[in-house]
Amino acid sequence: MKKIAAIILAVSMLSPAAAIAAPEKEAEPEKEYSGEYMAFDQIADYISQLYIDEYDKQDIMNQGLSEFLSGNDDILVQLLKSTLESMDDYSEFYTAEEYKQFEDNLSHLSYGIGIAMKENEDGLFEITDFAEDNDNAKNAGIEIGDIITKVDGVSVRGIGMDAVRGMVVGDEGTSVIITVLRGDDEKDITVTRGVSVNMGTVDAQIFDGNIGYIRIYSFGAGTDEEFTDALNFMRENDVKKIMLDLRDNTGGWTTSVIAIAQQIVPKGKIIDMKFRLPSDNATYTSTLAKKEFDFAVLVNENTASASEILASALQDSKAGTLIGTTTFGKAVVQNVYPLQNGSIIKLTAGEYITRNGKEINKIGLTPDKYVENEVSKFDSSEYTQFDYNTKISLGQSHPNVKAAKERLNLMGDYDGEINEVFDEEFYDTIKVYQSLNDIFAYGVLDAPTMKMIESTISEYDVVKDLQFEAAYELLGGVIKK
Repeated sequence: MKKIAAIILAVSMLSPAAAIAAPEKEAEPEKEYSGEYMAFDQIADYISQLYIDEYDKQDIMNQGLSEFLSGNDDILVQLLKSTLESMDDYSEFYTAEEYKQFEDNLSHLSYGIGIAMKENEDGLFEITDFAEDNDNAKNAGIEIGDIITKVDGVSVRGIGMDAVRGMVVGDEGTSVIITVLRGDDEKDITVTRGVSVNMGTVDAQIFDGNIGYIRIYSFGAGTDEEFTDALNFMRENDVKKIMLDLRDNTGGWTTSVIAIAQQIVPKGKIIDMKFRLPSDNATYTSTLAKKEFDFAVLVNENTASASEILASALQDSKAGTLIGTTTFGKAVVQNVYPLQNGSIIKLTAGEYITRNGKEINKIGLTPDKYVENEVSKFDSSEYTQFDYNTKISLGQSHPNVKAAKERLNLMGDYDGEINEVFDEEFYDTIKVYQSLNDIFAYGVLDAPTMKMIESTISEYDVVKDLQFEAAYELLGGVIKK
């Protein structure tokens, strides 16, 4: 650890002339140091001037810090983090475990138990196969043909494949209790999560009017391949107009976004990359003869970094129209450097200039059509009202059921038909909601459950996606009023 401390201390003591080029900032107020730090500085002065052996003041300070940090790994990690964070807003230090989590998040990886399943007619989930590279479920005692009825004690009946998958996956090494029905017997089996499950970074679908929609959540290692699959899906359905949603996409790997841009940006420059060493500079280009699709590109204030590379190339080449709000404005590039102990530093090493020569760092991209979404608090007067005196259960019909369905639908907890019928799908939804909110989970819509639903929805911001509507209409779609 001494070597690492010395390296980092050397980095932290760099003079302004040695720092990486960055946009000019306003002068920061002079830092105030504590009395203890000033004493440390004075001690170094005394030693450098009066100690029997000759020492340089900076060497004394470095030597003292290195000696102290060599036996205090936790403090050293904090120093490393502070050192990198002091450089700019984006340079970071990661332990090996933190960097793995960073990569997993970027690629939307989570950890599962190694099963494949299908939904049966009863709304439960049958185990159909095991993963080749994950024996965790099999070794724990789960068998093909078992029916999953609960995950961590919560019923999964009718909640949908995505919801069940979300309950099963989690952090690597953690455990999940799978309740299975085998014949007439129900068993609780504890399984440890293992091999990564790629949840995907790209979604694709087709809306009325044969208008495509592709959303990229982040630019992970395999995002370009996912995007290619999405484009092929559009080609198979003869889609020529696509809404490309880059909202809240804060970036990722440059190699991934360049590979995507080369599929949809017409021939010419994509981006210029400039680094401290001129020999590292690079220009990325597309050889696409002509554009194949018309894009309406959705952006907002959280569209950043790699997303801005793609958005700017589409805007500058006239292959796409930007709709939304001004983007974040992060036009600097971080390179990753491994250290001897497996930890990583992510260091700002360059900046980029757009296809048409725009410098957008701390400025962002201005959309061609500026549209803000409409955000308001939930107004219960516009929806069915609860009658807290009437308790409803499975098989009954009542306005309370419709009121609950409306609110749970807005919160993303229910996607079934909105009516007054208390059916099995709604029964399972209520049981899950009660369980997650520490209410007695017996599947009855009672006063405590109704009050919890009303209390929860009152804190929600209801968003009307005017940006999506504008993009859809631009490509010829008709919004149903």
